[in-house]
Amino acid sequence: MFGFGKLRFRGVDKKIISDQEHIDDYNAAEAIGRVRLGKLCLYYRDLGRKYYVPYDYIQRSFTRISEVQPDDSPAYFYYRLILVHDNAEFANLIFNKEEEVDRIHAELKLRNPDIAYGYVPPADGKERPKFR
Repeated sequence: MFGFGKLRFRGVDKKIISDQEHIDDYNAAEAIGRVRLGKLCLYYRDLGRKYYVPYDYIQRSFTRISEVQPDDSPAYFYYRLILVHDNAEFANLIFNKEEEVDRIHAELKLRNPDIAYGYVPPADGKERPKFR
């Protein structure tokens, strides 16, 4: 009656979709951490919402490593999958294992060979805001 329990996805254009084709693709997609790689799109969860990103929208991906140094214990690392479109980072997904991020990069390259890999610093040397 109210649509509770029905999958809905928010796109990079802020449009919300809930069509059966994307629901079936999401359910059949390979899950790697909080990311799912379907035939149509990459899906991920962030702050309680599910997002979809068509593979042709992603222009670049790279890994950013964040080190956390607690007071009384050894340092530990977070591995962030960063997705870029038009030189702006639009997704920053945190993983505990570097292997998961590396596997996603490899799968993205298989699904869309035009996706570039690696960080590119700004031409003018000034740091841009991380998200739009």
